[in-house]
Amino acid sequence: MSIGNLLQRTKRLVEVPGSSNPYINDDIVPLPPHRRTWTQTTFNFFWLATSINIGGLTGSSSILSLGLNVWQAVLADVIGSFIICFALVANGCQGGTWHIPFAVGNRAGWGVRGSWFVVANRLILSFCWYGVQSWWGGQVTKNMIGAIWPQFYTMKNRFPASASMETNDFIAFVIFWVVSLPLLAIRPERYRIPALISSVSVTVGVLALLIWALAKQGGGGPLLYSTQETTGVVPLKGSKLGWYMVRAVTTTVGGWAGAIMYQSDFSRYARRPGDQIMGQIFIIPLCLILSSFIGLIITSCAAGFYPDEGLLWRPYKLMEVIQEKEGNSSGSRAAIFFLALTFFTSQFCVNIAGCAVVGGIDLASLIPKYVNTTRGPFIVAIVGFAINPWQLINTANTFISVLSGYSIFLGPLAGIMIADYFFLRHQKIQLSHLYIADFSSNYWFWHGINLKAPLVWAISVFPSLPGWMSILSKGKISVSEGWIHCSYLAWPLGFAIASTLWIAINKIFPPPGVGLVDETDVFGTFGDLDDPSDAEKAVKDEGEEDQKVSGGVAEPLEMVKELR
Repeated sequence: MSIGNLLQRTKRLVEVPGSSNPYINDDIVPLPPHRRTWTQTTFNFFWLATSINIGGLTGSSSILSLGLNVWQAVLADVIGSFIICFALVANGCQGGTWHIPFAVGNRAGWGVRGSWFVVANRLILSFCWYGVQSWWGGQVTKNMIGAIWPQFYTMKNRFPASASMETNDFIAFVIFWVVSLPLLAIRPERYRIPALISSVSVTVGVLALLIWALAKQGGGGPLLYSTQETTGVVPLKGSKLGWYMVRAVTTTVGGWAGAIMYQSDFSRYARRPGDQIMGQIFIIPLCLILSSFIGLIITSCAAGFYPDEGLLWRPYKLMEVIQEKEGNSSGSRAAIFFLALTFFTSQFCVNIAGCAVVGGIDLASLIPKYVNTTRGPFIVAIVGFAINPWQLINTANTFISVLSGYSIFLGPLAGIMIADYFFLRHQKIQLSHLYIADFSSNYWFWHGINLKAPLVWAISVFPSLPGWMSILSKGKISVSEGWIHCSYLAWPLGFAIASTLWIAINKIFPPPGVGLVDETDVFGTFGDLDDPSDAEKAVKDEGEEDQKVSGGVAEPLEMVKELR
């Protein structure tokens, strides 16, 4: 066998099975009816599982390190939660109506090739968050092992101080990471039961921890009105308090900036358009505010009964301290084990669904010929391990900088997405043209790139960039206070500038295809929900000889019905 034949055979082996080309495969086309299994109840349980967890509790509690007290932090979280809810629901409408993933939906605004930039930004966050969420999962794994064998907490450390972790941390992290691997193969349409189990268990566990903390402290704790004694930060007043409140709101939104982007990846599984709206519009703010409030109160109580331990804003660290301080009786250890187990299950749900799967879909849209949603999550897991997540979250202030920082780049992207779909195209898109890779597509623009999109994005990012760089450099890069304040606004400022500019520039220079939809149901997307054969028949009909194919997608020839 020649080398050329060997390379060709290897290439065929690594290609995605079935029909695929550089712009389409079976996992990123609009979902057929029989794969759409998410009802309003499914969305409710999904948000319970992905909101009330370590990330939700940690993000809010870390705000206290800025010098805000509990009530100020609660107010910031409430404002941030409603901003998040608006953006999440709005960005999920495209997926709920047209059943396409986030990565494909962006082709309408950025172009078939230009959307790769948006997807790459989201993908970077998937890698980072998978690593961080896995690290948190490893920490609760450490709690579980320590509850069974207390010696695990004190085992000899063989890592240097610069590693930002100890040997037992790394062992627990690897265990969680490895156990997660088989679960990556679960498809989103089968998340109903896992989401139910995870949401119920973690809700019970968190409420039990809250009740115990309130009873032990005899109240809400010393951080309700001031954090100075615990953090050493002088209470904020005047304009400084106002701007730090703004920063706290942005931090809250920044923690969900990535989730805002990928909402269509899950809303596309809605059985009917609107299920994702009614299934999220009430539960999202409720879960976010509840998770934030509980995390803040628990942290405040812990500062009261464990004053020498500093700010215990991380639940897994609190559980370790509880076992150390409350004794190693079998009863207390059992309580710690089962509490850690509830967080353990929730970490699987949020990490696999919110990081690995959406990252896999992003990869499938970038290189659909070689990656599908089965292979993609495993690639995300490997990269998430390699980024050294323990370095990202070793202090509360570092965590805040990471959260609010990347939202500088994502806020404008979300602004373009929402403005393009709602205000420019009025929720009408041509599905088939999203997959056509030549000038016949209304979303091809200039060589597949809509040049207006990167221009608007760059202008919208700039105001927040100097202040963010100064904060990350800890003042080594000196800028005026005005630039610092712009960085505190980050996501909201970028979103507002981008959406306004996008509407204005496209009114002056209208893009092609505005207000148009496909003349036929090309992908069998809108068939009978209760008849799987309907979708299968539609897919089969696409291959009939009386239809032309361009870029791997059948072009409609006659008007049958107007979609939506």
